[in-house]
Amino acid sequence: MTRTLVIANQKGGIGKSTTAANIGRALTEQGYQVLLIDLDPQGGLSAALGVDSYDVQFGSHIFLLHDSAPIYRVSQRIGDNLFLMPASLHLTVAEIQLARRTDAVIRLRDALERQPPPVDFIIMDTPPTLGILTANGLVAADELIIPVQCQYLAMRGVRTMMQAMQRLQKNVNPSLHLLGVLATLYQAESLHSQEALGEMRSVFKQKMFETILAYDDIMAEAPVAGISIIDYAPMHPAAHAYRALATEIINRGN
Repeated sequence: MTRTLVIANQKGGIGKSTTAANIGRALTEQGYQVLLIDLDPQGGLSAALGVDSYDVQFGSHIFLLHDSAPIYRVSQRIGDNLFLMPASLHLTVAEIQLARRTDAVIRLRDALERQPPPVDFIIMDTPPTLGILTANGLVAADELIIPVQCQYLAMRGVRTMMQAMQRLQKNVNPSLHLLGVLATLYQAESLHSQEALGEMRSVFKQKMFETILAYDDIMAEAPVAGISIIDYAPMHPAAHAYRALATEIINRGN
């Protein structure tokens, strides 16, 4: 059975796209087939895997708008067992068009139900807002991952995301649940970062992933090269961290 994950937080610059790309790549190392869906008009996930969103003609915007869009036309293979439905700036227009529809937030779920992809995992990256595109990801998913930067102010946004999840659970998607809160951009030498991580663990307890994603320049270098950190520097601690996170995701599903 396909597991459907969405990575969401209304705060930008916290590593959502990098996390989506590297979780996907780490899962393929363990033999799973993975479809990544980029729902962010900025195309961070697509760019991180070498796809220029300015050149995308067939991508997630087509899949959201057109009932008859075949999934194989709007997705592309980017590696062994790894597929990407890329984003483009057309998503901005698509969001405006969707706002006029009564089925605006269920478009992606319905499209995936019509054409279930033959993969083990679907992982969706969302924009840093709580708009229609993010709502589509939350409605189409069963499991939510919330990345949170290790800063006190960043933690405030988690409540808003949790409230959005609970509203959608009640009204649209009762199967949606929080898989875990993920600490990102951790700086071991920073007392503030240490204290924020401790507070997150105190608040979210077992919902915190054990894996911590530390801040490192490689987080920026690998996307410039258009490949995952796991391919860019396979033995780097960051690559090992994403492998550990993928294992946690697998185990939590079991």
